[in-house]
Amino acid sequence: MVNVERISLSFHKFLLEKIDEVVKKKGYSSRSELIRDAVRKYILENNQLGKRDLINAIIIVVYNPTKNSMEEMSKAYFEHNSIVKSINQSYIRTSCGCNKKVEIFIVEGNSKEVSKFYSKVSNLDGKIYDKIIVF
Repeated sequence: MVNVERISLSFHKFLLEKIDEVVKKKGYSSRSELIRDAVRKYILENNQLGKRDLINAIIIVVYNPTKNSMEEMSKAYFEHNSIVKSINQSYIRTSCGCNKKVEIFIVEGNSKEVSKFYSKVSNLDGKIYDKIIVF
């Protein structure tokens, strides 16, 4: 990998076992990939990137498609449409027969703006799941 430095980390055995479980369950290729992903998400969620740092991200949100939640999502999108490069929207039916809406955003912008947008969509009324992948 280009521009990658190797470091050494120490974990308690029980925590390392949990890390290995997550790597296997979530399909990460290695412990390093999981830890890099976790650190990127932590940095973004805690707004530790500089205000001018340009980042790209994929944001996934699954929620109950009520009038209120869809209005909240539309409002968040229109307030931050300058960073949204692509949107994919789909409906899925769960095993209990309930409809859910899945929205996937490809975003590019300064970290502060991306963080604000992610905060709004991850706190959406009726949200079931959210994930951000920063690269």
